[in-house]
Order: sequence, then structure tokens, then C-alpha cells
Amino acid sequence: MGKVKRIAFLGLMQALILILAVLEHMLPPLPFMPPGVRIGLANVVVMYVLFFVGGKEAFALNIVKSGFVFLTRGAVAAALSFSGGVLSLCVLLLLVKLAKARASYIMLSVASAIAHNIGQMLVFMVITRTPAIVYYLPFLLIFGVILGIITGVILKILFNKIRGGYL
Repeated sequence: MGKVKRIAFLGLMQALILILAVLEHMLPPLPFMPPGVRIGLANVVVMYVLFFVGGKEAFALNIVKSGFVFLTRGAVAAALSFSGGVLSLCVLLLLVKLAKARASYIMLSVASAIAHNIGQMLVFMVITRTPAIVYYLPFLLIFGVILGIITGVILKILFNKIRGGYL
């Protein structure tokens, strides 16, 4: 893929990430979900870019997404977005390197969601200076597994439709 086509593709992926993030934030939380928990549809696009373009590009998209969050929702939300996204991508890269082809997209998505929640929790504890927030972590981990499975299934369906590689 040429340089111009690659830049255009990444621009489209960034636009899709931002649209999904905005739409997801506009949706009311489901009644059974704890406050602040979201499905993570934008992360499906980030994982796609990670698997089929590269880690640097996925990190760059996450950084731009965090900048967008800063502009639309403020510094705390941006810090949470950034910390969750970075830890999530680091865990994904580590698992892909260690597990090679043995890791399923669903397993990777669940690990990503859990890492995202842990990263956000750690930063939120630092920002609020409230270690007792850690009691909320079990709920986040449970929903990280559930929602990680959902996004993993979406990712798997997406990959099956486009059969890997660029769209």
C-alpha cells in the first residue's frame, strides 16, 4: 500500500473511531451497567488497525482520540481515555507477541477491555487521591469480560467480512 493510500486509510479509521466514540457517549447507559462503563466500539477499530497496519499507527490513533476527548469532555476524561488506551494496546502487543497465532480475537479483546479498565482505574485513583475507588474494580472487571466478548465477536465478524488486510 502506498504512502498516500495509507495516510488516507488511517484518516478514515481515525474518523470512524471519533464517530463511534461520540455515538457511544451519546447513548444512555444500559440499566444493568455500572456508571461510566461503555461498550468500547471505537476500540474495535483500534484493534483492527493494530492487527493489520501496526502498533505505531494504533498508538497514534489512540493519542488523537484522547486529544479529541480532551477537547470535547475535558482533561480528566482525556487522561482516562489515554491511560486506558495505552495500557490496553500494551497488553495486546504483549499477548500477540507471546501467544502468536494461538490467541483468539475474543480473548485478545477481553484482555484489552480489562487492561483498559485497570488503566483508567489507576489514573482515576491518582487524580481523585481516593484509593477506596479500587472497590469498584471488580465490577469493572466483570463488565470488561462481558463487553470484551461483545467487542471481540464484532471484531471477529468484521475480520471475516473483510478477510484481513486493509478494507
